[in-house]
Amino acid sequence: MSTTVLMTRRQRLTAIRDRLSPFARPHRRYLRAALAASVVVTAAQLALPLPLTWLVDLSSGDEAGPAATAALPGIGGPAFWPVLALLVAGLILGGSEWVQRVAVARYVVRSVNDARLGILLHPRGAGSGTAPRDPGDVLTRVVSDTARLRVGLKGVLVHVLQHGLFLLGVSVVLLLLDVWLGLAYLAGLGVAIGVALVGTDRAAAMARLRRRRESRVVGDALRAATTGQGLIARPTDRERSVAIITQLKGRTAWAVQGLLAVSACLVLTLAVRFTESGRLDTAELALVSSYLLMLHYPMMRLGRQITRLGPQLTSAERLARLAEPPISTAQG
Repeated sequence: MSTTVLMTRRQRLTAIRDRLSPFARPHRRYLRAALAASVVVTAAQLALPLPLTWLVDLSSGDEAGPAATAALPGIGGPAFWPVLALLVAGLILGGSEWVQRVAVARYVVRSVNDARLGILLHPRGAGSGTAPRDPGDVLTRVVSDTARLRVGLKGVLVHVLQHGLFLLGVSVVLLLLDVWLGLAYLAGLGVAIGVALVGTDRAAAMARLRRRRESRVVGDALRAATTGQGLIARPTDRERSVAIITQLKGRTAWAVQGLLAVSACLVLTLAVRFTESGRLDTAELALVSSYLLMLHYPMMRLGRQITRLGPQLTSAERLARLAEPPISTAQG
């Protein structure tokens, strides 16, 4: 990828951060709460398969099973405590996920609402100067882009935080069990993230073109409504552009899921061979298998949400540019 493209992306992200972060800064406490809740969610997810390994040790007569329950009161038989641990982990997971979603919603909604109000009140954002902005473009950015950003960014943050941390957590657990298991999965995860970022860039570029067409259509509609003259542009290619973006998201998500699935199959194959050679025991193989089964839904959601990040960044970029002073026609 060329240096020009990288610099352009870096400049866009810097502009978004510099111009929109003042609106999000007062609500950082909600983001911190969402991060903390995401860590708890990840810990609870990683703890869910542990009672299974406990039960495997108990059923196989391994000394680790009796040793784990020796110091616990003998209530309800040997399976009581593993089942109770599973119940507690599930309750913690549900409660922390609720806290995470509420915190993310409050952070995104309040930040975007403040950005919308601040841009409308900003003298430059209103289009003052020698070259006023097109009213249709301003209306599309302030109304449509803020609505898209408010709805889309909530889902992206929730799923990227929750499922991304879980994938990293599983990678760490695999590294602790056996270095080769962790490296195999981390390699696939790195390639999948690279593919997802390429799809995000392409989706953002296509969304940028679609947003410009929407601004022209709204501008023509406003002029026709206020003056009674002028032909309203017909968005004949709107359905086609939406379909293309959807196809791009689907292909990228499929590629990400496929790469992660291949990595999971490789990890499972290595785990079986390591168990046969004695490097892993039966309980550890059950733990690895449980994590790989749990990874299906996070892989699917993460692949979709990363590709949706592109249009969200496009909407944020358009809002950030709205705060810039319009360029004078004399200077252009």
